Amino acid sequence: MRQRVMIAMAMLCEPGLLIADEPTTALDVTVQAEVLDLISVLQREQGTAVALITHDMGVVARMCDRVQVMRLGSFVENGSVETIFARPAHAYTRQLLDAMPRIDTDSTRTLDGNARVIMEADDICVHFPIKVAGGWFGRTRPLRAVNGVSFKLYEGESLGIVGESGCGKSTLARAVLRLIEPTKGDVSWLGTNLTTLDRKAMIKARKDLQIVFQDPLASLDPRMTIADSIAEPLQTFRPDLTRRERRVVVEEMMERVGLVPQMVNRYPHELSGGQNQRVGIARAMINRPGLIICDEAVSALDVSIQAQIIALLKELQAEFGMSLLFISHDLSVVREISDRIMVIYLGRIVELAESTVICTRPQHPYTQALISAVPIPDPFIERKRQRLQLPGELPSPMDPKAALRFLPSKLAEGEESYVPQLQEVSVGHFVAEHDPLDLILKSG
Repeated sequence: MRQRVMIAMAMLCEPGLLIADEPTTALDVTVQAEVLDLISVLQREQGTAVALITHDMGVVARMCDRVQVMRLGSFVENGSVETIFARPAHAYTRQLLDAMPRIDTDSTRTLDGNARVIMEADDICVHFPIKVAGGWFGRTRPLRAVNGVSFKLYEGESLGIVGESGCGKSTLARAVLRLIEPTKGDVSWLGTNLTTLDRKAMIKARKDLQIVFQDPLASLDPRMTIADSIAEPLQTFRPDLTRRERRVVVEEMMERVGLVPQMVNRYPHELSGGQNQRVGIARAMINRPGLIICDEAVSALDVSIQAQIIALLKELQAEFGMSLLFISHDLSVVREISDRIMVIYLGRIVELAESTVICTRPQHPYTQALISAVPIPDPFIERKRQRLQLPGELPSPMDPKAALRFLPSKLAEGEESYVPQLQEVSVGHFVAEHDPLDLILKSG
């Protein structure tokens, strides 16, 4: 909504030129599509020229007539969007196009059918009491950020978690690690119920459970060198190591994630975003954990750096056999790295299946809307696609009727408290109850 306000301010005086500088970076795919549609409508109505600055080649394919590719402060290639995508002449242009993950490509990832379950979440709920007006002292109502999520994670598996901002992805990740205490439900790791552990036992268990955050600068201490940041988990979980031994382990891990040893005494502000993200991965990997949660770990990175980080995570997973919970709103990236994908809507699972099934044969209308909004970096394909636009905005999780947005027939029957149930439509493919699409669109 803030981005729309900025567009309204920019278009109010009917300018001849609108410079849109990364107008959709880090936005959800559905919000991104709405913002791009809005710019297109205003462009047609007012005859405004648009200079779109972006690193997302899918957005370029959807929006642009001509493309100028910039590298190191100068243009290296210029041409029509069709020519640039079909016959890129410069090596850097080819590198950008090759780095873009595509939702319409075949996935080569397969999950070992004999892999054991290492983590199981059972009916996880996270509710926050919110004060609302009413009475002398006001009253509270629960904001159901996560509202009954159950899943299994297998050894060596990458499970992608997708959904719009506010759907509960990050809250679920923090609840799994008990960085936020679940209101209800259980999480077991290798047969141990994490939700019943005391503080000391939980700290010990976290040696095997690590997280990489979206913004590394916000999660790294600016007063500590990157070597000290990476070494911090060793001080907690391997106090037997001497300072020299810790230094050797840190330098080995830095080299493994693509950081040169000469960087050991640098501070986070001296590194690029991609380098800082590698520091975050190195810190999470230093104790060889069994699970790493990546919470929007590549959302704000340039496409080439994003591709490097994804390749790095794949290599580390293959080398150490760890499992991944990969949280993102970018379905193209999630498909690139995930064996299965779990789609979250307002704190509940609406669809869960193998990544290829989710991306090629989505059953739930919300999943279909997400996939249709993902831009494909090919102007010939992208401009022929039809986007499924769901009516209205994302409802508030405090609205008791919000869970029935895709099951309006229950509202008509007066069953406002009904909770849509997950149903197994085929082996390993779970879909929440929903009405036919035409009824959902009509009710909206």
